[in-house]
Amino acid sequence: MNEVIKPTGTTLPANFIDKLASGIAESRAKTILPGGGKPFLRLLKNEQWVWGPSNEEMQPGSRWVINIVSLAHGWNCWVDSEMKGEVMASMADPKPDCPPPVAGVPYKEARSFELKCLDGDDAGTEVLYKCNSLSGIRAIDGLLAQIQRQLATPQGRLHPCPVITFSSSWYDHPKFGRVTTPIYDLVGWSDMDGNVAGEGEPPSPPPGWAANARLEPADEPAKAAKGTKAAKAAKAPLEPVEPAPTIRAHAGQRRRPVAR
Repeated sequence: MNEVIKPTGTTLPANFIDKLASGIAESRAKTILPGGGKPFLRLLKNEQWVWGPSNEEMQPGSRWVINIVSLAHGWNCWVDSEMKGEVMASMADPKPDCPPPVAGVPYKEARSFELKCLDGDDAGTEVLYKCNSLSGIRAIDGLLAQIQRQLATPQGRLHPCPVITFSSSWYDHPKFGRVTTPIYDLVGWSDMDGNVAGEGEPPSPPPGWAANARLEPADEPAKAAKGTKAAKAAKAPLEPVEPAPTIRAHAGQRRRPVAR
Protein backbone atom coordinates (compact mmCIF):
# COMPACT_ATOMS: atom_id res chain seq x y z
CA MET A 1 0.00 0.00 0.00
CA ASN A 2 1.27 3.47 -0.87
CA GLU A 3 2.39 5.59 2.04
CA VAL A 4 0.00 8.42 2.88
CA ILE A 5 1.83 11.75 2.84
CA LYS A 6 0.77 14.04 5.64
CA PRO A 7 1.84 17.67 5.65
CA THR A 8 3.64 19.14 8.62
CA GLY A 9 1.49 22.13 9.46
CA THR A 10 0.99 23.76 6.09
CA THR A 11 4.20 22.43 4.50
CA LEU A 12 4.61 19.34 2.34
CA PRO A 13 7.85 17.33 2.57
CA ALA A 14 10.43 18.47 0.00
CA ASN A 15 10.93 14.95 -1.36
CA PHE A 16 7.20 14.64 -2.06
CA ILE A 17 7.13 17.99 -3.89
CA ASP A 18 10.04 16.90 -6.09
CA LYS A 19 8.40 13.55 -6.79
CA LEU A 20 5.04 15.15 -7.58
CA ALA A 21 6.62 17.73 -9.91
CA SER A 22 8.43 14.96 -11.77
CA GLY A 23 5.23 12.91 -11.99
CA ILE A 24 3.24 15.85 -13.33
CA ALA A 25 5.87 16.50 -16.00
CA GLU A 26 5.83 12.86 -17.10
CA SER A 27 2.03 12.70 -17.10
CA ARG A 28 1.69 15.86 -19.20
CA ALA A 29 4.31 14.66 -21.65
CA LYS A 30 2.47 11.37 -22.20
CA THR A 31 -1.08 12.69 -22.24
CA ILE A 32 -2.84 13.78 -25.40
CA LEU A 33 -5.68 16.04 -24.33
CA PRO A 34 -8.98 15.17 -26.07
CA GLY A 35 -9.56 17.55 -28.94
CA GLY A 36 -6.57 19.74 -28.16
CA GLY A 37 -8.81 22.72 -28.87
CA LYS A 38 -8.92 21.72 -32.56
CA PRO A 39 -12.05 20.57 -34.44
CA PHE A 40 -12.34 16.88 -35.20
CA LEU A 41 -11.83 15.67 -38.77
CA ARG A 42 -14.24 12.88 -39.75
CA LEU A 43 -15.13 10.73 -42.74
CA LEU A 44 -18.90 10.47 -43.18
CA LYS A 45 -20.71 7.46 -44.59
CA ASN A 46 -21.36 9.39 -47.81
CA GLU A 47 -17.56 9.54 -48.33
CA GLN A 48 -17.31 13.24 -47.50
CA TRP A 49 -14.49 14.49 -45.27
CA VAL A 50 -15.75 17.12 -42.82
CA TRP A 51 -14.64 18.78 -39.59
CA GLY A 52 -16.15 20.64 -36.68
CA PRO A 53 -19.71 20.64 -35.29
CA SER A 54 -21.09 22.28 -38.45
CA ASN A 55 -19.61 19.58 -40.73
CA GLU A 56 -17.45 21.96 -42.74
CA GLU A 57 -16.62 20.13 -45.97
CA MET A 58 -13.03 19.58 -47.00
CA GLN A 59 -12.13 21.16 -50.33
CA PRO A 60 -11.27 18.36 -52.78
CA GLY A 61 -7.58 18.24 -53.63
CA SER A 62 -6.45 20.41 -50.73
CA ARG A 63 -3.12 19.42 -49.20
CA TRP A 64 -2.74 18.83 -45.46
CA VAL A 65 0.49 18.47 -43.51
CA ILE A 66 0.67 16.13 -40.51
CA ASN A 67 2.41 17.35 -37.38
CA ILE A 68 4.50 14.28 -36.56
CA VAL A 69 4.98 15.46 -32.97
CA SER A 70 1.23 14.93 -32.49
CA LEU A 71 1.24 11.27 -33.61
CA ALA A 72 -0.40 9.27 -30.83
CA HIS A 73 -1.46 5.67 -30.19
CA GLY A 74 -3.62 4.05 -27.57
CA TRP A 75 -7.15 2.87 -26.91
CA ASN A 76 -10.68 4.19 -26.68
CA CYS A 77 -14.06 2.75 -25.80
CA TRP A 78 -17.40 3.78 -27.30
CA VAL A 79 -20.71 2.61 -25.86
CA ASP A 80 -23.92 3.56 -27.70
CA SER A 81 -22.13 6.29 -29.71
CA GLU A 82 -20.66 7.82 -26.55
CA MET A 83 -16.98 7.69 -25.63
CA LYS A 84 -16.66 6.10 -22.21
CA GLY A 85 -12.88 6.04 -21.94
CA GLU A 86 -9.68 6.90 -23.77
CA VAL A 87 -5.98 6.32 -23.08
CA MET A 88 -3.56 7.85 -25.57
CA ALA A 89 0.20 8.50 -25.56
CA SER A 90 2.74 10.02 -27.91
CA MET A 91 4.21 7.56 -30.41
CA ALA A 92 7.58 8.61 -29.02
CA ASP A 93 6.55 6.55 -25.96
CA PRO A 94 5.34 2.94 -25.63
CA LYS A 95 1.67 2.32 -26.34
CA PRO A 96 -0.37 2.27 -23.09
CA ASP A 97 -1.75 -0.99 -21.80
CA CYS A 98 -5.30 -1.76 -22.88
CA PRO A 99 -7.77 -0.85 -20.07
CA PRO A 100 -10.49 -3.29 -18.97
CA PRO A 101 -13.87 -3.22 -20.77
CA VAL A 102 -16.54 -0.67 -19.89
CA ALA A 103 -19.99 -2.17 -19.32
CA GLY A 104 -18.81 -5.27 -21.16
CA VAL A 105 -17.59 -3.29 -24.18
CA PRO A 106 -13.86 -3.73 -24.87
CA TYR A 107 -11.49 -0.92 -25.76
CA LYS A 108 -10.34 -0.69 -29.40
CA GLU A 109 -7.01 0.35 -30.90
CA ALA A 110 -6.90 4.07 -31.64
CA ARG A 111 -4.58 6.41 -33.53
CA SER A 112 -4.60 10.20 -33.78
CA PHE A 113 -2.69 13.13 -35.25
CA GLU A 114 -3.08 16.83 -35.94
CA LEU A 115 -3.05 18.38 -39.41
CA LYS A 116 -2.90 21.82 -41.01
CA CYS A 117 -4.26 22.75 -44.43
CA LEU A 118 -1.64 24.20 -46.75
CA ASP A 119 -3.69 25.57 -49.64
CA GLY A 120 -7.13 26.28 -51.05
CA ASP A 121 -10.02 27.92 -49.22
CA ASP A 122 -9.06 26.28 -45.93
CA ALA A 123 -5.36 27.22 -45.87
CA GLY A 124 -4.26 27.57 -42.24
CA THR A 125 -7.10 25.46 -40.81
CA GLU A 126 -5.93 23.04 -38.10
CA VAL A 127 -7.82 19.86 -37.22
CA LEU A 128 -7.44 16.71 -35.12
CA TYR A 129 -8.04 13.28 -36.63
CA LYS A 130 -8.81 10.24 -34.49
CA CYS A 131 -9.52 6.77 -35.78
CA ASN A 132 -10.32 3.37 -34.29
CA SER A 133 -11.89 1.58 -37.27
CA LEU A 134 -10.07 -1.41 -38.75
CA SER A 135 -9.79 0.15 -42.22
CA GLY A 136 -8.64 3.46 -40.72
CA ILE A 137 -5.96 1.80 -38.56
CA ARG A 138 -4.68 -0.09 -41.62
CA ALA A 139 -4.50 3.11 -43.66
CA ILE A 140 -2.64 4.93 -40.90
CA ASP A 141 -0.26 1.98 -40.56
CA GLY A 142 0.68 2.39 -44.23
CA LEU A 143 1.27 6.08 -43.62
CA LEU A 144 3.43 5.34 -40.57
CA ALA A 145 5.55 2.97 -42.67
CA GLN A 146 6.28 5.82 -45.07
CA ILE A 147 7.18 8.13 -42.18
CA GLN A 148 9.58 5.47 -40.87
CA ARG A 149 11.35 5.34 -44.22
CA GLN A 150 11.51 9.12 -44.47
CA LEU A 151 12.98 9.52 -40.98
CA ALA A 152 15.72 7.02 -41.87
CA THR A 153 17.01 9.32 -44.64
CA PRO A 154 19.02 12.56 -44.45
CA GLN A 155 16.08 14.36 -46.09
CA GLY A 156 13.83 13.10 -43.31
CA ARG A 157 15.70 15.20 -40.77
CA LEU A 158 14.82 18.34 -42.71
CA HIS A 159 11.36 17.40 -43.96
CA PRO A 160 9.83 14.81 -41.61
CA CYS A 161 6.13 15.73 -41.96
CA PRO A 162 4.02 14.00 -44.63
CA VAL A 163 1.85 16.14 -46.87
CA ILE A 164 -1.30 14.29 -47.90
CA THR A 165 -4.56 14.63 -49.77
CA PHE A 166 -7.71 12.85 -48.64
CA SER A 167 -10.04 10.59 -50.56
CA SER A 168 -12.13 7.53 -49.74
CA SER A 169 -13.64 4.32 -51.00
CA TRP A 170 -16.23 1.82 -49.81
CA TYR A 171 -17.18 -1.85 -49.84
CA ASP A 172 -20.25 -3.94 -49.08
CA HIS A 173 -20.05 -5.68 -45.69
CA PRO A 174 -22.27 -8.76 -45.28
CA LYS A 175 -23.44 -7.56 -41.87
CA PHE A 176 -23.06 -3.76 -41.81
CA GLY A 177 -23.79 -3.00 -45.45
CA ARG A 178 -21.91 -0.13 -47.09
CA VAL A 179 -18.66 0.60 -45.22
CA THR A 180 -16.65 3.72 -46.04
CA THR A 181 -12.86 3.50 -45.91
CA PRO A 182 -10.31 6.36 -45.78
CA ILE A 183 -7.46 6.82 -48.24
CA TYR A 184 -4.54 9.20 -47.71
CA ASP A 185 -2.37 9.95 -50.73
CA LEU A 186 1.17 11.09 -50.01
CA VAL A 187 2.07 14.10 -52.21
CA GLY A 188 5.18 15.47 -50.51
CA TRP A 189 7.13 16.20 -47.33
CA SER A 190 7.29 19.31 -45.19
CA ASP A 191 9.46 20.73 -42.45
CA MET A 192 7.98 21.55 -39.04
CA ASP A 193 6.99 25.04 -40.27
CA GLY A 194 4.94 23.77 -43.20
CA ASN A 195 7.53 24.49 -45.89
CA VAL A 196 7.17 21.76 -48.50
CA ALA A 197 10.32 20.28 -50.01
CA GLY A 198 10.69 21.33 -53.64
CA GLU A 199 7.76 23.77 -53.42
CA GLY A 200 7.08 25.29 -56.81
CA GLU A 201 7.79 21.98 -58.54
CA PRO A 202 5.17 19.29 -59.30
CA PRO A 203 4.63 17.07 -56.21
CA SER A 204 6.41 13.73 -56.53
CA PRO A 205 4.74 11.08 -54.35
CA PRO A 206 6.12 7.54 -54.48
CA PRO A 207 4.66 6.13 -57.75
CA GLY A 208 1.67 3.86 -57.23
CA TRP A 209 1.56 4.37 -53.46
CA ALA A 210 -1.46 5.16 -51.32
CA ALA A 211 -1.40 5.08 -47.51
CA ASN A 212 -3.86 2.18 -47.31
CA ALA A 213 -0.82 0.04 -48.23
CA ARG A 214 -2.71 -2.06 -50.76
CA LEU A 215 -0.89 -0.73 -53.84
CA GLU A 216 2.49 -2.09 -54.81
CA PRO A 217 5.12 0.49 -55.90
CA ALA A 218 5.08 0.87 -59.68
CA ASP A 219 7.92 1.69 -62.04
CA GLU A 220 8.45 5.42 -62.46
CA PRO A 221 6.78 6.60 -65.70
CA ALA A 222 9.13 7.66 -68.46
CA LYS A 223 9.58 11.41 -68.90
CA ALA A 224 7.49 12.85 -71.74
CA ALA A 225 7.57 16.11 -73.59
CA LYS A 226 5.70 18.89 -71.81
CA GLY A 227 2.13 19.23 -73.04
CA THR A 228 1.87 15.73 -74.54
CA LYS A 229 -0.82 13.22 -73.61
CA ALA A 230 1.81 11.06 -71.94
CA ALA A 231 2.92 13.97 -69.76
CA LYS A 232 -0.66 14.67 -68.70
CA ALA A 233 -1.27 11.02 -67.93
CA ALA A 234 1.86 10.91 -65.74
CA LYS A 235 0.38 13.68 -63.59
CA ALA A 236 -3.02 12.00 -63.27
CA PRO A 237 -4.06 11.21 -59.65
CA LEU A 238 -3.72 7.68 -58.32
CA GLU A 239 -6.78 5.51 -58.80
CA PRO A 240 -8.51 4.35 -55.57
CA VAL A 241 -7.89 0.73 -54.68
CA GLU A 242 -11.55 -0.03 -54.23
CA PRO A 243 -14.21 1.11 -56.74
CA ALA A 244 -15.93 4.37 -55.87
CA PRO A 245 -19.68 4.70 -56.41
CA THR A 246 -20.95 6.46 -59.52
CA ILE A 247 -23.21 8.79 -57.53
CA ARG A 248 -22.21 10.32 -54.20
CA ALA A 249 -24.46 12.07 -51.71
CA HIS A 250 -23.10 15.08 -49.80
CA ALA A 251 -24.09 16.73 -46.54
CA GLY A 252 -23.79 20.31 -47.82
CA GLN A 253 -22.68 22.43 -50.73
CA ARG A 254 -19.69 20.86 -52.45
CA ARG A 255 -16.61 23.01 -52.86
CA ARG A 256 -14.67 23.22 -56.07
CA PRO A 257 -11.40 21.31 -56.23
CA VAL A 258 -8.24 23.22 -55.39
CA ALA A 259 -6.73 24.69 -58.54
CA ARG A 260 -3.09 23.84 -59.14
